[in-house]
Amino acid sequence: MANYIGKFVVRKILKESSENKFGKSDAFFERTPATRMGHSGPTKFTGNKKRLRKALPPGLSESDQEVLVRVKRRAYMLDMSLFSLCGLRFGWSSVIGLLPGIGDVCDMLLALMVVRSASEVGLPPAIRTKMLFNIILDFLIGLVPFLGDLADAAYKCNTRNAIILENYLRERGQGNIRKSGAVPPPDMSLPEEYEQQPE
Repeated sequence: MANYIGKFVVRKILKESSENKFGKSDAFFERTPATRMGHSGPTKFTGNKKRLRKALPPGLSESDQEVLVRVKRRAYMLDMSLFSLCGLRFGWSSVIGLLPGIGDVCDMLLALMVVRSASEVGLPPAIRTKMLFNIILDFLIGLVPFLGDLADAAYKCNTRNAIILENYLRERGQGNIRKSGAVPPPDMSLPEEYEQQPE
């Protein structure tokens, strides 16, 4: 029974299959404004955008990149993948959390699965503690009927944990670049560095 539930979660909720390399392909794309595509028209926003794959921090090993992509993808599926209502994005975590009691426990177990994936990069105890604190806070918020579920959807603990992991791996990647003695390339995953690049 546990095996069936695990397969259901991986295939149906997280949508991990051989097509997306079992969650290793990047689910995040960014839309680049027309001004970054060499658009020669007026500088005001024209609505033209190009869909580009979001960059990963430089200096990461192949395994660190795969873990980061998998964690970000799972966080997206759990926190934002289903629909948007009044500017608030809802994912599977929000829907599952609506079930009284058992939904919040299932939501917490899915969030722990994201942290377990993140732990594959060898997280220091302080980073792991921050992630677990986010999950505990998310669980406690979700226990309050209905309003707690809305606050839970707004808090998005999985997305917060993915950001914590990305920041940690960004620092690790910069350290790897410094150790190699190479000139650090611009970090295209940061919007402020991306915008400073010549068009």
